[in-house]
Amino acid sequence: MGAAFEGQPSVTELALLEFERAPHQLRYTDDTALTIAVAEHLLERARRGGHLLDEGELAAALACAWTREPWRGFADSAAAMFERLDSGMPWRDAAVSVCHGQGSFGNGAAMRSAPVALASQSAHQAAELGRRAASVTHAHPDGQEGAAMQACSAYLALHHHGPLDPESFLEKLAHVIHEPEWVRRLHSVAAQLGHRDPHRAADELGNDVRATHSVPLALWAFLAHAEAPVDVVRQCIRAGGDTDTIASMAAALAGALRGAAGWPQSWLRRIEGLTRLHDLGDRLARLSA
Repeated sequence: MGAAFEGQPSVTELALLEFERAPHQLRYTDDTALTIAVAEHLLERARRGGHLLDEGELAAALACAWTREPWRGFADSAAAMFERLDSGMPWRDAAVSVCHGQGSFGNGAAMRSAPVALASQSAHQAAELGRRAASVTHAHPDGQEGAAMQACSAYLALHHHGPLDPESFLEKLAHVIHEPEWVRRLHSVAAQLGHRDPHRAADELGNDVRATHSVPLALWAFLAHAEAPVDVVRQCIRAGGDTDTIASMAAALAGALRGAAGWPQSWLRRIEGLTRLHDLGDRLARLSA
């Protein structure tokens, strides 16, 4: 839903309401295409036994997702990296070939990391698997730590019972996320929880493609509106900027907490590939159990 508003500085209530009520299909973007690739990789590794994640195989699976559907909305930098992977470049070399050798610090790894939570047995494992899954395309520590935070947040949401206490949730995250900059970001999220204005949250936390400026906003939207998944998505869109990825990450957390039953049927009926997504989620849930 966020893809239609990506890059807009603000979204009117009328435009958002009209889009929600429109009958056309909600075609998913590169965010979901890569999330599916991660989910299928985890399931295939589990079927074969042994370690749940293989970086080389995952890199190939992500490149295949781009090769199969390059029109999903991949960023130019991501397309260039996947092209290198597809041509045979080792994933470690490809990961450091962007951003002048520093590696990507964007949110592309975080946006696809939710399935890791279903395959993990602890918050620490979710964070570590998130980092490893990110490393195949994001050599920069911020790209990896953003994925770790998103994966760990999804794990905590999946295993939460009863009313959600945002402060307790953030404290649990802080035990797993140790990078000083990211701990500071968690404190910034906590400072915004008393406010419901998405523009204020975007000004304080950021809303662009950098992991440090999008993962925290998605976490804020989830924690501030966890009782209403629809509002989680709406607030991410109202905040402007990288609306498709921020809404995707926040919605993954809301879905982890509430399940499919938390979403309106009028939304679910419009989602492209819904049956496939349900199947992947169910199979990963059985793997976790």
